[in-house]
Amino acid sequence: MAAFDVLDYMRTLESLLRIAEQAWLFDEDTLNTINKLSKVLGINKINIDIEGDESPESLILYHDKTEEAVGLIRYDFVHNDRKISCTINTKQPNRDFPAELLAGINTLYEIVRMLVIRELNRRKEEASGKIDLITGVSTKTLFTEYVNSLYEDGTVKDYSVVGFGLRSMAELNRQVGNDNGNKLMAAYVKGLQDILSDNGLVARIGGINFCAVFPRARFEEVAVYLSGKVVTIGSDFEGKVMSACAGFYHISEGCKNVGELNEIISSALHNALKNPVQPFIIYDEKLQQADKDEKYIARIFQEALENEEFKVYYQPKTELKKYCLHGAEALCRWYHEGKVVLPYRFIPVLENNGDIVRLDFYMIEHVCRDIRRWIDEKRPVVNVSINLSRCHLGDPDLLLHITEIIDKYEIPHSLIEIELTETTTEVDYKELKDLVTGLKEVGLSTSVDDFGVGYSSMNLLHELPWSIIKIDRSFIPVGDGTAEDEKRKVMLKSIIDMVNSLGLKSIAEGVETIDQVILLKENGCFFAQGYYFDKPLPVEDFEQRLDQLAET
Repeated sequence: MAAFDVLDYMRTLESLLRIAEQAWLFDEDTLNTINKLSKVLGINKINIDIEGDESPESLILYHDKTEEAVGLIRYDFVHNDRKISCTINTKQPNRDFPAELLAGINTLYEIVRMLVIRELNRRKEEASGKIDLITGVSTKTLFTEYVNSLYEDGTVKDYSVVGFGLRSMAELNRQVGNDNGNKLMAAYVKGLQDILSDNGLVARIGGINFCAVFPRARFEEVAVYLSGKVVTIGSDFEGKVMSACAGFYHISEGCKNVGELNEIISSALHNALKNPVQPFIIYDEKLQQADKDEKYIARIFQEALENEEFKVYYQPKTELKKYCLHGAEALCRWYHEGKVVLPYRFIPVLENNGDIVRLDFYMIEHVCRDIRRWIDEKRPVVNVSINLSRCHLGDPDLLLHITEIIDKYEIPHSLIEIELTETTTEVDYKELKDLVTGLKEVGLSTSVDDFGVGYSSMNLLHELPWSIIKIDRSFIPVGDGTAEDEKRKVMLKSIIDMVNSLGLKSIAEGVETIDQVILLKENGCFFAQGYYFDKPLPVEDFEQRLDQLAET
């Protein structure tokens, strides 16, 4: 055997101690370091034998088959009524052990003993459903028990909770592989548990979503950790920055039990994931009320649809050369139990749960029904634009569904315009392009709503065959003389020039003053909608506008 290298031993021991403090089981990093330390100490084999009522088990932590074992040291201990033996074979006789070598072997045994106990405890907890296999943190079962204990001893009001989802895990797994991705995830959440120590608990909800409970005084510390942390899984592994979308809730007296608290954690996480650009959100009474409204709206939507509580309002579009009615935008108004449910309350809810798709088809149906009646009554008819949510993207039969409704009422395709909002994802962009192209091929005009607000406006103009560009109201100067308003004028002119040069038609929305009308005409935009001309009108009032068109 080579001479005992104390310096090499100390360096390797330090690495093992550092890993052992973090490890919950004998993972690859731990075993590799045990191998290095065994070679330094001249160890031939490390074997663990576990006896007891359960099935006997043998674990070989290290085995060098290139040399024969000569010496043997055996350590016995008992844990949870199970007898455990650690046998260490060495490459030289026991009588020849120098003191420092024996001390090193004893130290290695103590670390192995600690890891064996941790592993057995983990298995026991895991068997009871309390420890997550992949990350080593708690499961929701243990989390619920922990929080129940806080309610029982009356200290829960001094605590906060957080629901958090890890950011960019799909990209991280692509870079490092799923196995290393899981190790990074485990190290990240285990790092938070280490910070909380015995004063809090981290639990895995499922997938890449977790929750934690901790003393309220440590809120800032937890928020900083979740906002971003460099995580590594070994000295030869490049560290990765990991962070989370987090929704915090400071437990109040209004939250009576752990069941209610779990619902709040779920809602807090849901709200955080809806706002991924924010470092975190705090789930307060305002958000709680919004969630109650959301659940209420989702619950009554089907009945409201069947009862036709949703009404079509038409906001006129004006041609600015002759100041005459040129078209209209169909807008949805909801009347429930004698009250108006404002769009900002129900549209986002329906967007989130996907019911907006059903409402859009309802609107197309009712607009076509109105147009069919106008035609049959010999009224003048104008082009009507109908908003279509981006939630429809992904439906391969969307074009068919739209045309089936229009053709059922025998509506000329030239009378229908489909309004679509900008999109920023590559997948949605391709589907949007296919849809706009398909609509054009069947004679339906399309407009891009809120143009200039998204990030892909130039591609939208260049690659998609739009008929009309709707200029968002944020680009319309308000006439207050500020530097910001002067910028609006420059940008407005640039957008109109660009649209005109491409042979497209532009229409400005949110027009409210005569000065805005004059500015639009001076810059070459001759179509507008807004309160200066008309607010959204119920069908009876809009029909009067159509009748006036017949008189001119």
